[in-house]
Amino acid sequence: MQQIDWSRVDYGILLLASLGVLYLYFLPSLLAFQRGHRRFLVILGLNIVMGWGQPMLFQLLLPVDVTALPQAEQLWIAFLFVMGPGWVALLLWALRPVPEPDTRLIAFRGTKSADLLAALPLVAWFGFSAINLRANLAHDGATMLAGGAGLLIWLRFFSLLFSILFCLLCVWALLARDTPQRRIGGALPRLCAVAGTFLGVGILRLPVVELSLPLQALVFLLTGVGSAASFVVLWKLGKSFSIVPEARKLVTAGPYVWARHPLYAAEIVIVLGLMLQYRQPWAALMGAAVIALQVTRTIFEERVLGEAFPEYADYRSRVKRFGFI
Repeated sequence: MQQIDWSRVDYGILLLASLGVLYLYFLPSLLAFQRGHRRFLVILGLNIVMGWGQPMLFQLLLPVDVTALPQAEQLWIAFLFVMGPGWVALLLWALRPVPEPDTRLIAFRGTKSADLLAALPLVAWFGFSAINLRANLAHDGATMLAGGAGLLIWLRFFSLLFSILFCLLCVWALLARDTPQRRIGGALPRLCAVAGTFLGVGILRLPVVELSLPLQALVFLLTGVGSAASFVVLWKLGKSFSIVPEARKLVTAGPYVWARHPLYAAEIVIVLGLMLQYRQPWAALMGAAVIALQVTRTIFEERVLGEAFPEYADYRSRVKRFGFI
């Protein structure tokens, strides 16, 4: 059996993969919860038990010496053991029509506890991304304290510092926000929101590259201005902050006088800086995807805001999307 060299494991990728597998595995329970399924607790219980029960059943019926196989095949067999016929049956059960949703589940979806549970994966991702930058920040900081840092290191230090502060501010906003008044339906808006968020922070998982002084100064300008603007917008948005399209409170003052989506405008500026700071071509490809997803997210968010707040139509007619377009 091949042993895993944990010293070479990228724990950021491992965390992202783990969150993805957990989300997929508990998808029947999540769908049952979202749809107010009256047998939600039964589905959740079976979903939990199936994690160890189904692999044991497979081993009894089809005994396989998994330890003798290569790592890739071990992962595939483990995936099939867990996402087997029982998981498919649970998924189909959760997707059955629900004529009369459970009012208790519907009510719980509007509580702060449910909102915190939904935010936990993003809190973990933003928090881990901030921690991941600590080593580079500490190295540059030690060089600065030792008096051996040139302008390039000073600029890189503050660029990384702005990235960490932005991640930590997002953690605070996710934990402190109000419960939503209205949510958008469908999987596509949620997929765009989650993909845009994880890809944006995922750029920070790429190796930092050495830049020339003019390029590092440009990165510092973009990330610095974008982060400063994000702090101001997030502070104004406060407890109305959301990742997926949700209506919590209509904010039209402060930066929102200038743009309908000032936070996305600031994030796009930050991403432009990150696209230069990290390894190519992946940083550029991921950055371009993030920008496209951010634009798409504004469309879905405006739909749910228009449904929740009739006065949003007048605001939308007066204020540009990003301030300049």
